[in-house]
Amino acid sequence: MHISKDALWKGIIESLIDEFIRFFFAEYADLIDFERGFEFLDTELQKLLPENPSRRRHADKLIKVWLKDGEEVWFLIHVEVQGYSDPFFDRRMYECVYRIGDKFQRPVTALAIYTDWEHKHHFKEYRASFFGTELVYKFNTYVLCEHSPAELSQNPNPFAAIMEAAWQYLDQPKDDQALRALKLSLIERLKMRNIPRDKISLIINFIKFYLPFTNSEIEAIFEQDLMVLTQAGKSMGLIEAILEDVKQQGLEQGLEQGLEQGRELGIVEGIALEKREFVKKLWSLQEFSFEKTAILVDLPVEDVKTIIQEILQDEGLSQEEAKLQLNSYQARFS
Repeated sequence: MHISKDALWKGIIESLIDEFIRFFFAEYADLIDFERGFEFLDTELQKLLPENPSRRRHADKLIKVWLKDGEEVWFLIHVEVQGYSDPFFDRRMYECVYRIGDKFQRPVTALAIYTDWEHKHHFKEYRASFFGTELVYKFNTYVLCEHSPAELSQNPNPFAAIMEAAWQYLDQPKDDQALRALKLSLIERLKMRNIPRDKISLIINFIKFYLPFTNSEIEAIFEQDLMVLTQAGKSMGLIEAILEDVKQQGLEQGLEQGLEQGRELGIVEGIALEKREFVKKLWSLQEFSFEKTAILVDLPVEDVKTIIQEILQDEGLSQEEAKLQLNSYQARFS
């Protein structure tokens, strides 16, 4: 299954925001009031971003942060996604920070994270001059290829494990067996870090989806390996990121309705209804096998088939017709 990298980056930054700030802004961490939390202003950011036809090829976050002296400041985060370089990126960074500062009248710091090999477009500043007037705008950068996996593996900050996982694309294995070995090695070493279990789960999900397998059989073997390695009775899916991708495709309305009904029914019933709605949305995409859907939704394969059969019958198909359509669909992935 393919989950867009911009969705993965946005999800993991928000989920591990404390670790993210301490990793990339270590020298200023003592000035930040982590107890007040952080506010994510992605909606406001989208209104201010310069027009860019390739927006989904990178991840942008705008974060409101409070300092210990009570001052409110803003962090603009930009992650360049692999395989894409923007020759006008330096100007866009300047325009974006200028618009944020102009609208909100708050101090802004910016960080660009480059996760590719394209040094030519790893800008650190924007310059413009005309008839004796010169503008120089410098911003923070982090170039992944300048930090080796060995270096990152020694860093105790959990976000270092995320950056090490991003090397899966930079140093892409030649085949899925090698990729499987790499992912398992990352996860084994991740377990040796002193990281809370819930955060380990998030990082494992990032590792799982960042560079997908092309061979479904090896992917299935990896899922089994993962269940043994994590000593869990179920595989874990980066549901938040997947939901974000679903929303990007305009499918959020039905899911939100399911979640709202679930809140009214209670926790257990709500979870069941949420999963049913999620199965329904994945089915509507017509891109995922029953096995992959089962992994993502954390349900047995037979339950997934039952839910889809009920959906088809609700649409007017007879039980026999629904079964035939299920069999035909499954044959596509055989």
